[in-house]
Amino acid sequence: MPENIFEFKNVSFGYEKGVQVLKNVSIGIPKGKITAFIGPNGCGKTTAFALLSKILKPLSGEICFNGTPLSSIRRRDYAREVSAVHQYNTVPDDMTVRRLVSMGRTAYHNMFFAHETDEDREAIERAMNETHTAEFAERRVKELSGGQMQRVWLALAIAQTNNVLLLDEITTYLDVHYQIEILNLIKSLNATHGTTVLMVLHDVNQTLSYADNVVLMKNGAVAASGEPDRVITEAALREIYDVDAKIADVRGKRICIFG
Repeated sequence: MPENIFEFKNVSFGYEKGVQVLKNVSIGIPKGKITAFIGPNGCGKTTAFALLSKILKPLSGEICFNGTPLSSIRRRDYAREVSAVHQYNTVPDDMTVRRLVSMGRTAYHNMFFAHETDEDREAIERAMNETHTAEFAERRVKELSGGQMQRVWLALAIAQTNNVLLLDEITTYLDVHYQIEILNLIKSLNATHGTTVLMVLHDVNQTLSYADNVVLMKNGAVAASGEPDRVITEAALREIYDVDAKIADVRGKRICIFG
């Protein structure tokens, strides 16, 4: 069994009194793997992401990172180990790509830094090279396409750290070409650096193709977790999404056909 980097221990959360979004969730997230959180809208996967990002705190229960309660880890220390790309991000239009990527180094300085160290520069250049964003480093972000911008956000995240990446619906609003490009890039980061990746996804077929581990959620609880081939079944899709689907093998890969 792989070592778990995150542990949810009887975690519950609600935005309103008496209304629970997560209900007594206990789950382990394996280290060095790509894990996808999937499930219908409102199932709690984005809330779980926010808890892992330290944006929210559990109302009860505990989340541990490498065996240490998240509540006892300083935000700056956590940011040196875990970086996140959120679904919605804003940035001044006149900021250059390189300047934005450099913001990933903030956690390594005592205040907003004015001077880059050699370590900063190395991390920034590596991140831009790995995400293929170096070629437009001096362009303003407002000049970029959606796919290019997602690569820039990913570059910022891995300039911060490539230990753990939290990605909230990173393929949303991208056309198919850019979705595949981003997912292949994430797969490459995992293979090259052993990066632990947690992704919130909606696409079942992307999950089958790119995830090593799946957390299937419904109504604020974990319905099933484990390897995609075991978790994503016709019966599970019918139960979770209330749709009829067929799981088929095409060119040696499992795909889901709806309708």
